[in-house]
Amino acid sequence: MRRVPSIGHAPLAAMADEVVERLARLEEQMRHVVIAVEKLSNRDAELDASLRDMSDRFSASLATQAESFRGAIHEITEKFVSREDWAFWKSLLTGAVLALIAYGWTALIRNH
Repeated sequence: MRRVPSIGHAPLAAMADEVVERLARLEEQMRHVVIAVEKLSNRDAELDASLRDMSDRFSASLATQAESFRGAIHEITEKFVSREDWAFWKSLLTGAVLALIAYGWTALIRNH
């Protein structure tokens, strides 16, 4: 009969030492991964806060620009369209419409 070689204590201890050593290296690598992930999450929070701040400043700036534009338009329209000016333009437009109607009627009457 053949004899099955038995595994001695020395090879088993060497294999256990190697497994322990590899697990220690894996643990160290996992620490580096955890530190990197924490840094990334902190950076993500910083970026999020920075983008929110930038968005708030942009919205405030846009609101200020819109208010300035509204004020300028209001001022220009009040200067340009005063009551006397509006009365003048209204009478001018009314006269033009009446002239077009009169021209249309005379054109219709001449053709018949």
